Amino acid sequence: MIIQREIISAINLLVDKYPIIAVTGPRQSGKTTLLKFVFPEYR
Repeated sequence: MIIQREIISAINLLVDKYPIIAVTGPRQSGKTTLLKFVFPEYR
């Protein structure tokens, strides 16, 4: 189950402007899952 996040559109806007984007938050809040969803081709 994927939860639709409002931050996805912000990440997509920033990825073209900045070479690095930091995603911070508490432990087990879904940061890695979010980034794997937004950037599935990144290894």
